[in-house]
Amino acid sequence: MQKAFLLFFIIATNLSFGQQYGSLHIEKSKIDKNNTIYTLGKEFVFSIHIRDNNSDYFLKSNEHDDFKLTKNIDSVKISEIHLTVLKPKIFKRLIRNQTQILYSYEPNPTLIATTGLVENDKNVWIHPPRAGFFQSLETCPFPYVKLNKSIGYTWTDSMLINNHWSHKEWGEWEDKLLLNYEYEIVGKENIDSKLGEIECLIINAVAKSAIGESTLKAYFSDKYGFIKLEYKLFSGIEIDLNLEKVIDGPVLRDGKEFLQNN
Repeated sequence: MQKAFLLFFIIATNLSFGQQYGSLHIEKSKIDKNNTIYTLGKEFVFSIHIRDNNSDYFLKSNEHDDFKLTKNIDSVKISEIHLTVLKPKIFKRLIRNQTQILYSYEPNPTLIATTGLVENDKNVWIHPPRAGFFQSLETCPFPYVKLNKSIGYTWTDSMLINNHWSHKEWGEWEDKLLLNYEYEIVGKENIDSKLGEIECLIINAVAKSAIGESTLKAYFSDKYGFIKLEYKLFSGIEIDLNLEKVIDGPVLRDGKEFLQNN
């Protein structure tokens, strides 16, 4: 019962704040069927690396609106974020025209959150994890790549975010905060990863606002999607998410089925 309530609460929270990103191409049909990377049942496993003032920090706990960071690696409770691609039941899609995904905070997940991504032949774009400490990523550029573009290609976008996402650790504001994004494809590089050597496009992005600037350096692979995400918050905290594993899992409908399978 507690897990079921928690799941409902997080879904409702994620859907209560609209997204903009007017430059994003979103298909109206074949929302999941034309995906070649984020296909149904796939589970993408990311490691977490947090730094502040040249010190490493670890997640001791990560609740919906609360978290605890520690310098003591022995007390770490959350070391990975899993992105699982869902297949919602007909008429049960939570975000219109987006592939439904679920974020879990591992190992032994008790906190999960459902949101969405866009993948087609024009662009790939993903809502980041946004629970507990990772609410901070709402203040950063989202992982986003325009496909079939040359190095040096740039584009802009913007989004308004509610003060629900503000926090003393990464920035506080009243009412809504306007983020103006600048994206640029800056190069191509072979990256050594847990999945082997992978050729990636490198995208630099900045979010400018009234309270400062945040950045994202994203590494994108045609085969694995975003394999490395290097964030820097308004406050200077750095968060790296690195893809370590891709699992062909069962096709799940929703968070309830996910919890039953874990």
